[in-house]
Amino acid sequence: MGTHRRPTLVQLFVWATLSIALAFGCAGYGVLESLRRSIIERSDRLRDADARRIGDRLSEELGKAASTLASLEASLRFGALRIDDPLEVETRLFEELLSQPTVSDVTLTHAELLGHDPDGTARIGRDDRWQLSVFRASADPESAIVTRRILEEDERFKARLRTRPPGSTLMGAPMLPAENASDPALHATFETTVSQRLYGRAIWSDLSFSELDAALPAAERRVVVTVQKAVEDPAGRFAAVVRVGMLTRRIDELPRLETHGAQRVVLCDRRGRLVARLDPGDPIEIAGDDLRVVSRRPPPEIAAALASPALRVLSTSKPERSEPFTAGGARFLATFRALDNSQQWVVGIVVPEAYYTSDLVALRTRFLVAVLAVTAVVLVAGALVLGRLRSSLGRVVSATNRMRRFDFSASPVDASLRETAEVMDGIERAKTSMRALGKYVPIDLVRELYEANREPTLGGDLVELSLCFSDIEGFTGLAESLTPTALALALGRYLTAMTEGVRSTGGTVDKFIGDSVMAFWNAPARCDDHARRACRAVLACQQSTAALYASPAWSGLPPLFTRFGLHRATVMVGHFGAPNRFSYTALGDGVNLASRLEGLCKHYGVAVLASEAIVTNARDEFSFRLIDKVAVKGKSQATLVYELLGPRSDRADARAMTYESALEAYFARDFRRALQVLDVAGQDPPSRLLAARCQAMLSHPPPPDWDGVYVATSK
Repeated sequence: MGTHRRPTLVQLFVWATLSIALAFGCAGYGVLESLRRSIIERSDRLRDADARRIGDRLSEELGKAASTLASLEASLRFGALRIDDPLEVETRLFEELLSQPTVSDVTLTHAELLGHDPDGTARIGRDDRWQLSVFRASADPESAIVTRRILEEDERFKARLRTRPPGSTLMGAPMLPAENASDPALHATFETTVSQRLYGRAIWSDLSFSELDAALPAAERRVVVTVQKAVEDPAGRFAAVVRVGMLTRRIDELPRLETHGAQRVVLCDRRGRLVARLDPGDPIEIAGDDLRVVSRRPPPEIAAALASPALRVLSTSKPERSEPFTAGGARFLATFRALDNSQQWVVGIVVPEAYYTSDLVALRTRFLVAVLAVTAVVLVAGALVLGRLRSSLGRVVSATNRMRRFDFSASPVDASLRETAEVMDGIERAKTSMRALGKYVPIDLVRELYEANREPTLGGDLVELSLCFSDIEGFTGLAESLTPTALALALGRYLTAMTEGVRSTGGTVDKFIGDSVMAFWNAPARCDDHARRACRAVLACQQSTAALYASPAWSGLPPLFTRFGLHRATVMVGHFGAPNRFSYTALGDGVNLASRLEGLCKHYGVAVLASEAIVTNARDEFSFRLIDKVAVKGKSQATLVYELLGPRSDRADARAMTYESALEAYFARDFRRALQVLDVAGQDPPSRLLAARCQAMLSHPPPPDWDGVYVATSK
């Protein structure tokens, strides 16, 4: 993995701190969330208990009507109440009404039951049909109590009323004729109750308008819940249908009485229609076949609860259900419980979730703030520590980056941390070793091994190189005239100048052989223009040594004349030597030829000789003069050798053309013309050598197979 993809120390610290804080926060949040769920579950149980209690209270209220019915049924069954004595029946109904303030009316309807048809419909006789009702004049428990008796007179049913002022006795008012009435035995409540399917069962009605207020406008009629049952006499014969009505005032009040804190209680059916008022002023309207409360402006949470699908799934096997929901941007919890002995009524309890979890939410907020605060403190403290550490490590990184760029210059070892100082000291020691190594091994080779991240191994590759050999003319005489120390200093300065010239063109100094230098290009660093670089390097070496000879550092010593041989060839380049001691060098015939060319410079009296392979690739930048066709020592094949005249110029090219014209005549055996051209060209060393050859050839003509090749007999 690249170093740029690895995390920094600061990133690692920040990630570690945030990860720990996140893990701690998640763990704490998980614990708090677990507590929240536990609280919610416990709140579900509390709401369910409240719903049961409210249901029990409602059942208790409805039970008052049921107990009144049961009391009357028992009296008729055991003969304690005679059905044929109207005054006794009125008295008993009056007593029952007085004993139950929430009971609105008690009605006893009598007719002769002849039996049931095959479809279960009751067959009712025509004779002895009557109804006796005792009821309150209004919803006020202290209002007047009215007795109404319906009898058939002259083949027509007529009603008689006894209206007692509040607080009066049973007979506190006379029985007065009233309007005509309908046959009570034909009323749907009577026929349904005595049908075969429902005979003998207590039948509860839903909300309904009181039958006793039929003559009143709808806005003035009382809303009641009734229970009715067909009862029998001691002989087991049908005696009457007893109906007990209960005012819904208590049903309306119960949810409001049971509400506490943030809790809201609703009484509705499974379709989400209100049975009890949310507000005393809520009207009641007919909804299909039922009466239902209409809330004009229900709170959002109540409206959402009434629309909950949970109401539709309540059943006998699953009478209760709790679920959360959102209303008005806040979360609420609702519990619904179906009521027994009702027309699919449901008690719903709605509570804001915050009612149970506000303290926990506050604790969670404080916990998160504490975690963030601690994390911030750790980050600040860590930043201070990391600042100091990063400053020290920055010096280490800077030093290693300089080493990566092969900058091995010394740096001061000063760091605020002992460990960093020890690392810096190790780096400086490594840099010292690398500086020393660079004096023995080509620095490009070290760079290549470093970048490839590999160690050198014995072996090499065939690579096309441009090679250069140099040597000092007359160095032996200079060495004899100097002390060893002075000689070492002078040679060191000379070789430094030569090395600078080679390296300035990207070349590799292979080795120093006394005062000789071997260098090459295109290894280890590859370059396409290595022939031109070699020529540039020769000129650079000549300039740098000339500057050295003219400087005070040369201490007045005579300037030296350096000869160069250049050749381009494919040779073996690599690590050669023993397994524990390598030498990076080039081997092959091309290396030997470059060395022979340097030796030939003395023969021709020139500073630089280059092979045709060099000239081919460098002719566009430099001027060359073809000197001769030579078979160097140890080679039978002739080689064209050229003198490097310098950067390309017309003057140098003209000089080269003059000499090359004479050389061409020489190769064509026209020695006299060659001498004539050479006279024009002047007497430079190659020209003098060629002129001497022409004179010799005129004196002793060459054999017919002579091809002009000069065979060198020395290196």
